Amino acid sequence: MNSKEICSPISLQRVKDKLDLISKYYDELNEDFPNSEEEFSQERVPRRAIEKTIELIADAVVDVAMIIISSKSLEKPKESSESIAILAKSGFLSSSLAGKMKDFIRFRNLLVHQYAKVDEEKEFETIRDNHKDILEFLKEMEVFVKTEGKKFVKKKK
Repeated sequence: MNSKEICSPISLQRVKDKLDLISKYYDELNEDFPNSEEEFSQERVPRRAIEKTIELIADAVVDVAMIIISSKSLEKPKESSESIAILAKSGFLSSSLAGKMKDFIRFRNLLVHQYAKVDEEKEFETIRDNHKDILEFLKEMEVFVKTEGKKFVKKKK
């Protein structure tokens, strides 16, 4: 199978389900995100919940990428952020968004694995300034789903 062929209905449904999860988590992130950096820094429990939500969104983004990569028999990534590059290289994601999403996944890895101490002010600013990239990802993947769905309907006829 190459990138021009359609995803199976099962794979397409799995992508839709993951996109629904990302949308739900994004709404929760917006609902829970504090109005100020001071509030973010001082309230440990809400901050940890936000970090967990970021982790869940990033994991679901990678899951979407891996479902598409698998269903299209694309090259296998060596690490999670590479899955995003493969989507861009195959034309399923814009290169500008791919760069942002790779940064988002690296940010998730930094939070989860604590490779270095995360400055709470920078963490707050990163989430505040870049959270709309998640919406952009949803929009681009919804185009993918619609396009693949149309291919499936045409092939069925």
